[in-house]
Amino acid sequence: MDNLIPDAPQVPVSSEQVTATKSEVFVISRSVFNIGIAALISFVLGALTVFLFSTQSAEFHLAEHQELINQAVNAVIEAQGNRDTANNGSRLDSNSRIEVSVDDDPAHGPVDAPIIIVEFSDFNCQYCARFARDTLPLLRQNYSDQINFVYRDFAILGPTSVDAAVASECANDQDAFWVYHDLLFANQGNFSQESLVTYAVQAELDIEQFTSCLADSAVRQEVLADTAEAQRLGATGTPTFFINGRPLVGAQPYEVFVSMINAELATAGTSSTP
Repeated sequence: MDNLIPDAPQVPVSSEQVTATKSEVFVISRSVFNIGIAALISFVLGALTVFLFSTQSAEFHLAEHQELINQAVNAVIEAQGNRDTANNGSRLDSNSRIEVSVDDDPAHGPVDAPIIIVEFSDFNCQYCARFARDTLPLLRQNYSDQINFVYRDFAILGPTSVDAAVASECANDQDAFWVYHDLLFANQGNFSQESLVTYAVQAELDIEQFTSCLADSAVRQEVLADTAEAQRLGATGTPTFFINGRPLVGAQPYEVFVSMINAELATAGTSSTP
C-alpha cells in the first residue's frame, strides 16, 4: 500500500533544533558509500552462491537462479545511482516537505493518524538504538492516538545490517516485528545467523518458518529496495525521519520531535497531547 503524505503549510523549525551533530547521526561519505556498495554486491553474490551450491536438492542450480542474483545486484546499483541524484546532492531541509511512501513496512498507531512518521534506520546504528530506547517509547506513550509510526530499512553499515534487517522482516511476517526490533537494538554487534535465530526463539517465533524466510532472496531485495528509496529521498545518514514529509535527521532529543509534532497538529487543527 502506497500512502503519500499531502502538502501542508510549512511550519519553521530553528536550525539549532534540526541540525544533526556527529554524536547524533551516522553519515556516510560518497567514498565510503561506494566501498560499501561494492562490499554489499559481493556479499549478495557470495551468499546466494553459497546457498544455491550448498543445498543437497538437485533442483537448485546457479544458472536457474541467475535472474534473482541480477535483480539483487541491480537493486544495489540503483541505490548508488539514486544517491548521486537525490536532491542534487543537497542536505535535507526541515522546512521542505517531501512525499514519502509508507510502503507496506512495519507500523504502529492508527493508519488515519494526523501525524505520519517514517523512520529510515539501521540496526547497527547506535544512534538509532538511542532513539528506539529513549524517544520512541515516549512518542508511543504520549501520542498513541495521533501518530502512525513506520519503520523502513536503511541498511548501510555493512552486511550484518542487511542480515538483521532481513531477520526483522521475517519477524514481521509473524506479526512480531516490534518485539524483534527491540531485541536487535538491545544486542547490537551480535548479528550472526545463529544469534538472529536465538532472538527469534526469544520472540517465540516459528523457527522453521523464520529460517526459511532468512534464505528468501525476495526478502533481501525488499531491504535493498528500502535502502535505495532512502537514498532517493536524499538521506545520507541514520536515523533519518520524515514527519508528515518534513525531514529530521539524527537521534534528536524528544523535545525536538514534540516541537515538530505539535506544529503539525496545530496546522491540522488537532489538539496536541500534553
